[in-house]
Formats: sequence, structure tokens, C-alpha cells
Amino acid sequence: MNDVKTLYPEHRISPVALHASAALSHVAATQPAFARVLEIGCGAGEALIAHARAWPNSIALGIDLDEARIGEGHQQIQASGLTNIELFAAGLGDLLAVSPGEFDYIIIHGRFSYTDADTRDALLGWCRQHLSAQGIIAYHAVVLSDNDDETTLRNALAFHSARAASEAEQLNGARAMLGYLAMTLPDGALKTQVTNAEALDNASLRQRYLSGDAPAGDYTDFARAMQALDLDCIGDALPQTDLAASYGERQQQLHAMIAGQSDRHSARQYLDYAVNRRERFTMLCAKDAAEPSFVPDLAVLESLHWTGNFTRVFTINGQAFSGHISQSGVPVRTENPVTLQILDLLGGAWPMSLSVDQLIFNCRLPERPGDDTRRLVLESLRDLFLNNLDGLCWSAAPGPYNLADNDVLMPIAPLAQTDDDTRIMNLWGEAVTVTPAQARWLRDGMRATDDEAWASFTTLRIRGVLNGSPLAWKNAIQPFLRTGKVAWLKQCINTLLLLSVSEKRGGLLQSDTNQDADSQTDSARMDTVYEEANRLIGKGMAKEARDYTRALLENDPQNMHILRCYSRTCVLTGAWDEALDALCRLMGHYFSSLDIYYDLATSLQKTLDHFNAKKVVQGLLRLDEKNAGFWNSLGTIYHARGDMTLAEKCAREAFRFQPRNPRYLAMMGVVLSDNQKLDEARYFLEKSLELAPQDFDCFTSLLFVLTHDNRISAQELLAKHRDYGERVTAWARRCALDLPLNNEKDPHRKLRIGFISGDLRTHPVSNFLLPFWDSFDRTQFELVGYNAAPMHDEVTDHLRAGAVLWRDVSQLSDRELARQVNDDGVDILIDLSGHTTWTRLPMFALRPAPLQMTWIGYPGTTGVPAMDYRLLSSTLASPPGLAEQFTEQILWVPMRKIFEPHPQSPDVNTLPALRNGHLTFASFNRPKKVNDEVLELWAQILVREPGAKLLMGFMADDEMIAMMTRQLTRFGARPEQLIFKTRTGLIGYLEYHHHIDILLDAFPYTGGTTTNHGAWMGVPTLTLCGETMAGRQGVDIMNGYGLAEFVANDKADYVNKALSWQGRFEELNAIRLSMRSRIPTDNADGFRVADTFEKGLRDAWKIYCTGEAPRSFFVEE
Repeated sequence: MNDVKTLYPEHRISPVALHASAALSHVAATQPAFARVLEIGCGAGEALIAHARAWPNSIALGIDLDEARIGEGHQQIQASGLTNIELFAAGLGDLLAVSPGEFDYIIIHGRFSYTDADTRDALLGWCRQHLSAQGIIAYHAVVLSDNDDETTLRNALAFHSARAASEAEQLNGARAMLGYLAMTLPDGALKTQVTNAEALDNASLRQRYLSGDAPAGDYTDFARAMQALDLDCIGDALPQTDLAASYGERQQQLHAMIAGQSDRHSARQYLDYAVNRRERFTMLCAKDAAEPSFVPDLAVLESLHWTGNFTRVFTINGQAFSGHISQSGVPVRTENPVTLQILDLLGGAWPMSLSVDQLIFNCRLPERPGDDTRRLVLESLRDLFLNNLDGLCWSAAPGPYNLADNDVLMPIAPLAQTDDDTRIMNLWGEAVTVTPAQARWLRDGMRATDDEAWASFTTLRIRGVLNGSPLAWKNAIQPFLRTGKVAWLKQCINTLLLLSVSEKRGGLLQSDTNQDADSQTDSARMDTVYEEANRLIGKGMAKEARDYTRALLENDPQNMHILRCYSRTCVLTGAWDEALDALCRLMGHYFSSLDIYYDLATSLQKTLDHFNAKKVVQGLLRLDEKNAGFWNSLGTIYHARGDMTLAEKCAREAFRFQPRNPRYLAMMGVVLSDNQKLDEARYFLEKSLELAPQDFDCFTSLLFVLTHDNRISAQELLAKHRDYGERVTAWARRCALDLPLNNEKDPHRKLRIGFISGDLRTHPVSNFLLPFWDSFDRTQFELVGYNAAPMHDEVTDHLRAGAVLWRDVSQLSDRELARQVNDDGVDILIDLSGHTTWTRLPMFALRPAPLQMTWIGYPGTTGVPAMDYRLLSSTLASPPGLAEQFTEQILWVPMRKIFEPHPQSPDVNTLPALRNGHLTFASFNRPKKVNDEVLELWAQILVREPGAKLLMGFMADDEMIAMMTRQLTRFGARPEQLIFKTRTGLIGYLEYHHHIDILLDAFPYTGGTTTNHGAWMGVPTLTLCGETMAGRQGVDIMNGYGLAEFVANDKADYVNKALSWQGRFEELNAIRLSMRSRIPTDNADGFRVADTFEKGLRDAWKIYCTGEAPRSFFVEE
């Protein structure tokens, strides 16, 4: 709870707040909009003035002793032009002598509430005479003795033992109360007094605390006095403070035990003692005018309206933070997703309020139809309410800002021209300040849209200084969006979504009538523009299509129809940053179209802003749950975040509504493959290819799935890759792009080497590339980087620094990229993706460079006839048969170092088995690699060595863990032998190695990065030599470390080798501690990482210069 010093700020005792608090106690009070309000002790009347501004049909009167403060209030009233409020400088005697009629709300505080009992009764008696039938009095008073703690304790003991029939009962009652207080009171002087009293003997306790009469002055005394005045205590202006649950579960339980049989006033008195409460703002009504509930009824929360000025934040002072910041700067942290969404919504609607039905509509997750959203929302609101959350406001009717009908945003009050900050109360009754710069922006008509203006607008909005209809807010936000500042767009996404739909669909509009002016397309002209853009895109001329629409836009920058065409062109050609800029500017004119939001969500997702992308798509699905595209987008977002269960659910929904859409079928296949459902994945990918045979990305996904399938032979896999190669070759012929290869055929000249990949960032591919990249002899080779992904990081920057030329090419079509590579004069172009995400293999079919090679990134052939060489470690030459699985010629290169460890990797620790007494095996492979055949083999090891454990990492969710558990136990493993870890950050993942002894490899797709990470952390990997390259990655790495004893020839050998280490812990520990020293260091003892790699490139170039066709060869070390 808030500290008592700030328990009752003005907005907590306003008529709006009192109206809602009365409703929670089942007392019907007058609507504040039409009420007569009297504030006794009003000061300068700021709160009354705010009320008068908010409710022009209400009448407000204020009384205060301070003539100077009343004078200040008169000046504000005159400046505001208000006619429904009057302030008077008067004392108590003056007030009691007049009869100003009846009031619906009488609020008494300040010096008028700090009086003796007789004066108090005289004042409240007068108030009772002038109280309307449904009137409410709110009276601020001290409720525990303001004397010393000893007096407070005497009162408490006397209160609990008041009904004692004997001294013994009185003593027992006193001791019971002491025990209660000892368990409930916060630490402090009073609790110390209680502890000391408990230590007293009975005689001393009776003499000190139970003799004489206890003075009056506590809450029950006040309630009895009110009864004599024909008044009844409803409860506190902050109803949650009358609920023990607000102070914690322990308080609630103890309070129920001691106050269970008490009347409602005594129950509140017990709670006051328990928490050492020193003040109350008690609401009173005419006796018999209502029947207040025993305690506030939290079920009434469902009928309230809610608002709050909350801003979502993800970091505070550089530290990760999940939550919000209130207007006053208080952090609000929670992991509850419903609460987070509620606060997002309230912040988006602020200063307007939302009903519970609006919150429920916008909190419902379409992908979780089984959730009881109403219950979850009400539980979150209950928790927020009980915690009296800073910045949260509630009302029994729509808030004052919801009633605005001005379609041009206006300040809530005129602001004086001054060099000092201006203090003002917003219409919710919160005290805020306006700086001179902000006031100046308001006086200038809010026309500026620069950074300073945006800061002024957002700050004034957060402080509740601006008011207007939903159209007014839309009209105010759109000029800022027309600047193209995407960061501003992201800040107001919640607001835009609410301003796009009607109240019945969770929004803020009165109806779904489109409020965007001129939203109809100029069809005749624009049809021609769209046709030309589509023609260029269809010919693979993505850049030309963007240039064409961009040129039209430059001639007419604010033409929303051309903006729409340009934004679509950017989306269709993958220019995601440009798309966001265009969509931002477009929404500055028009944002009520679901199609625009769909493109926005796609662009956000592609630029890795999954948070905002998911928020937009979920909003779209709430409006149209049968839209397959929306479902596919949400599935894509969940897939990118690693939530495979929900990704699959969304993909199936997309398929349900459009079962013959090849894009959605392909997405289904990708998701199913990552969810270990390879048969289904293959079916959907093949079905997609039937419908779209030129979808090379889908074909790549299919090949990647087949590479993981232990039932596919090497010959079948090669045939499928050849099929891919034939299709891209046929496509390349149709492109008829005849690129000149004029590179000088000099075998000794400096060569320009191009590397293309979507993984030139923090990624396993870069871990393998970096040692070679940094080691290249720049006097003999120029390096060119082609970043195929729309993302970069510090690793990208490092690679770029070592290149003579760097290009970000994600926005180029394959045709455009091929022409760019050719224009750059690349001699040898090396693919680092193969059949993985961001691949550009079709571009290689256009032959942009004289020599083309594929290397790391994919453990298999590309199948592309134009790919001349595959670079392989020479250790993979044995056993023979691997070369026949490639359509490329093999460039066999000795590679002694093929991995760059993370510089902040944890140290290697001593073998855990020495401490545990048993072996802990582990796997950190992608779950897609772990098939039933692998699990059965691992289970055999656990069955034969009952003391062993198996730790499996990279688990996506509880469903995947349950599935792995079912399979392993089906094969004989015991649940207590299994340990599961979900995905974590790199350092956390590396630290997992401190708890394991041996890694178990999967098959037929063995580990690469995980095996190298394990080796660096001192953990060898037991691997099974397979038929394909994917099945020999582990063999290559373990042989590179000189650990042939960890290479198994068959399944039986695999199990036996695993079990052979039981009891050989010291030997295994020696291997562990020596692993890092087995990795050679560049320039040590004449070793240079890239030496043999460079020789291979040079020899391949020499072959090319002779006119000879590419051929396989070994590089001599």
C-alpha cells in the first residue's frame, strides 16, 4: 500500500472517485456529472476547479479559511471562464450560519477536520442537514490516537477485551490481542511496545495497560458518534484499505480469525490496529438511506471504468525490466501477461477510460481460445486495485475525457504565459506541471512536428493536459506520423489500434464509420501505377520497382495513394526498413485499414520487433478470426520466438481457412519440422511445391527437413538436391541474364573473394568464419561481404571492418544481386548458407562470378550445377564415399581450427562426475535432430547404467519436455534420470556444461556448433559416424581434437563407448582440462588458420585460368 502521507491525493477523494467507492459498498450516489459539490477546506480550489472543468453541468462550491488561497482560486476561475464554481473565504461559524441548499458530495479536510469532537459534530450535523437523499460526505480524520504508542496499545487491548466478564477474561483477551498485533504490525515503535508488553507478567500488564478508562478517539468511537448524528459510515474513500487482502495473505488470514464475528465497524478497527493505521477518509451517508456492504464488494470492479497513464518499458538504467512506468515515474513490474496487456491498453487509451468489456475484448488471445479471459482480466484488475497502483484511476461511469466532443485537440485549461512551470490539475484530479516550452507549443497551435514538439505532445498527453474526441486525437497524432519517424509510430501503436475501431469491438470510436478523409483510391491513375510496379517485381527487378514508385512519391510526397503503392512495393520486395518508413507516413493520412496493419505487422516482424508485431496481429485476429494471413503471420512470430506449440496452432488455423495456399502450407511444414513432426512437415512442404513449383525457399525447407530424416538414404537425398538444381537452372535460363565474366585470368594476381550469407552476425556460421576472415593475407586477397539478412550486430561490424567492400543485399532480387556481384568484379564467390534461412542459391545459377563455391552453413550439397566446388575438411575424406553425395567438385582442405569461441566463455571446471559419483550425459542439439532412433539409443545407455543422468537442453516449452519424457521412458529410461533445460542466452547455455560430463551426438544430422562449444568447455562429444556429411560433422570435430575414442562405428559401439567411461572419471577429467589447449592459436609456431584455405582458393583459380573444368583435389598442408 501507499504510505499514509500520500494515501489520499486529490484524485482519490474527488467526486468521481467517491462515486466509484460508494458503488463498491452497494451505495448509489449521484452521478458526478450532475452533482452539487461542496469542499470544505478547499485551499485554492484546484481540485474543485478540475471537477468544474470536467463536468460543466455540475455545480461546485469551495470554502477555506485562507483568503489568499481563495484569491488564487478566483484568478484561475476567471482565467478559465468557468461559471459553475464559486469559492468563499469563510470560517466554521460563517458556514454554520448559512443554508446554501443540499449537496450530493461534501468533502471535508484540512483544518476543518482537525477539531475537537464537539466542533466536529457541529460541522457534520450541519452537513447532514444539507445532504441530498443520495448524498455522500467524505471526512478526513485521525483514526488511532495521535498520542504516544502506549496510549494506542492501551486502546487496542481495551477494545479487544471490552466484553470480558471477569479480570481473567480481560487478561486473556489482552494477551490474545498482543499476539495478534505481534504477528501483524510492521516493524517500528508500536511493535516494540507490543513485544515489551508481551514480556510483562500479568500483574504488570494489568496495571500498565488494563487499568483506568481508555480514551475515546478511534474509528469505532467515530462511527458511534455518527450514528447519533443520523449518519452511517459507508467505508473508506479508498475501499481497498478496508480489505485485509490489501495488506497481504497473512494479514487477511489473521484478520479473519480475530474479527470474524465482529460488526463491520469493529472489523475495520481491528484492521486499523493491525497495520497501525493513523488516518482515514471516511465516507458517510444518511442513516437508513442505504445498506452499505460489510466490506467493499470486489465483484463491482467488473462494472467500473479504468484508465491509467502507463508507459511500457523494457529497460531501466540499462537493466532488463518487464513492466511500465507511471506518470509520476514509479516502476510497475509484473510477469503477468494479462496485467501487462491491461496496462498497455490503459496507457494507449489514456486519458480516456475503458470499460471492463473493452479490456476483455483486447486481452483475449485468439490463439488461446480456451482461456477464461474475463476471469483473468478481473483477477488482474483486482490485484491492481488492491495494490492501489500509482497512476491507476477508476470510475463508475465513463471518465471525463470520454465525453469530449471537440474534434481539434485542446488544452484542458488556458495556460498563462510565464517563464515558470505551471501547476494544474487534470480532469482526473491529478496534480501535474506544464513547462514553458510545452505551453509555448500549445499556444502556437500545436503545429510543429519536430522532436521537441513530439516530446511536448507525449508529455502533455501523459499528464492529461490535452482533451478531445477520438477524431481529435487521431488528427493530432497523424501529422507526427507523416514525418516517417517509425519510433514515434511504435510508441503509439496501442493508441492507434484503439482509435481504429468502435467501442463494441474494444476501441474508442462511437462507430466503425471510417474517419480517414479521402481514403478511396484514385482508381484510373493508380491502376496503371500498380500494374507497372507488379510488372517490375514479377521480372525480378525489385530495386527498379521501388525506384519507380519512390520517384512518383518524390513528386507528390503526401499522396496517400502513391504512399500505399510504395509501401506495398517495399513489402513485396523485402525492403523492410523502407516499408516501415512508408507505412508510418501512410498512417499519417489513413490507418483504419486492416491491410495496412497487416503490412505493418509483417514489416515489424521482419525487422525483429516481435513484440509490436504480435500486438498488431493479435489485434487483427480479434477483428477477423477467419483471416488465414493473420494466422500465418502470428505463427511466423511465435516460430521466430521459439514457441513451437503456439506456432503450430496458428499455422494449422491458417491452413484451415486456406488449405491450398502454398505459402501457408510451406509455413506449416517449417513449423512442424521444428516441432519434430518430420512426416507431416514433408507432406506439407511437398504439397506446397506442387502448387508453387518455383518456390525455391520452400524447396530449401524441404531439403533441410530431409537432411534430418534418418529414413532417407544418401542417394535419395542427392536426387532431391539435383531436382532443386534443375529447377533453379531452368529458372536462370528463363531469366536470360547473360553476365560478362571479364575477370583477368592471371593465376598469381590478387583475388577478390566474395562471401554471401544471411548469418554474417552473431551466429554459428560466423563462429566458424571468423578465424579464417581475420587470418586472410590481405596482400593476396580482397574480401567482399554480402549480408543477405536485414539485420546486423557487432559481429557484422567486425566483419565489415575487414572487407574492402560490404553490401547489405536483403532487398535485392536474385537478378539484381547477381548483377551487383558481377559489377563488383568478384573472382570467387562463396556461399555460406546452403539450404538454410536467407539462402541466395538461385542467384548462383545466374553465374555472376567465374568461380563459385559453397562452404559452411549447410552439411550437404547445394544441387546447383553452377556451383563449382564444395570446401570440405580433409579429415572427412575417410571413410570414402562422401564425395559422391555432392554435385560440386570437392576441395579437400586441412583445417586445424574451424571455430571461434566466445571471448566471455566461462572457465572449464572439474569433471562433475568426480563430485556426483555418476556420469551425466547431455545433448544440446536442436530437437529436430533428435529422432526416436536417437532417443532409443540414449535410453539404452540409461537402462544399462541406472545411476547415469541425461540432461537435454534447447527445450522449447513444457509440451516438448513432456513429449521427450514420454519417448525416453517408453524406451526404458526412468523419469528421475532425466533433466531438461529450456533455451537460454549463450553464456547461460555454456554454463550448463559445468554440470555434464559427456555430450551425446544425434544422428543422422550430427552436431556442429554444439560439438565445438562443448569441446571449448572441456566436454567431448560421443558421435556416430554416418553416411552423409551431416552424419560426419561430429567425426570431423572429434578427430580434429585427437579424440578418436569418441567416434563410434555403429549403434552398439556407441552404447559401449558411452558406458566405458563409468569408473574412468580421472581419465575423462584429464581430457576435459586439456581440451582448450588442443585448439591451435593463429601465428603460434608458424601456424596460420587461413593458410591452407588460401592455398585451396589459389589452386582452384589456377585451374580456372588454364581453361580446365573444375575438378576435385586435396590441398597439401
